[in-house]
Amino acid sequence: MDFHIGNLDKTIHFIEPSLRRYIEIMKLVHNIDVSKDAAFQRLYNGYYRVRQRKPEFYKKYYSFMENHKDKDVSFEDTFLYFYQEFGRIEASFSSKLVATINPNMPIWDSVVLGHLQLKKPKYTSHDRIKETIAVYDTICDWYQKYLLSPDGMDMIEEFDRTYPYTDISPVKKIDFILWQTRDKE
Repeated sequence: MDFHIGNLDKTIHFIEPSLRRYIEIMKLVHNIDVSKDAAFQRLYNGYYRVRQRKPEFYKKYYSFMENHKDKDVSFEDTFLYFYQEFGRIEASFSSKLVATINPNMPIWDSVVLGHLQLKKPKYTSHDRIKETIAVYDTICDWYQKYLLSPDGMDMIEEFDRTYPYTDISPVKKIDFILWQTRDKE
């Protein structure tokens, strides 16, 4: 699961609009009641593409976030909570909530899976829940290794040179670069 970007300098300069929205989310999340702040929810929903869900989903999602934002919440606990509440596999939305609370955790989305050459478990899989948790663990392992690799260190260095004013985690810096290169792979 090696990953390398040919023209990192060109790629990294297109991150800023998304970066500004992310920084705003992170400034707000611990300073407001996210379960009640409609402006925060719109910003978050737009940024993370949380769409087309019933009002009950949003209510439980943001209540869970509010109740756990000052705790060490795991992907597995978050994922299992939403599975129990809705009977749905919500790996991506669970990871985005966890990564908002703990920015050292990666997100799960199709772009990340594509870059890492991972596949989400098949809908018909007998152990789909366990397999989903295992895929997320694989994503976490990849980030830990990649951040220590020469390519990972180069990416962080270039990101910091381009955006020295940001105080975001190395994991999130790699996330931004992965997202930006989604159409280039």
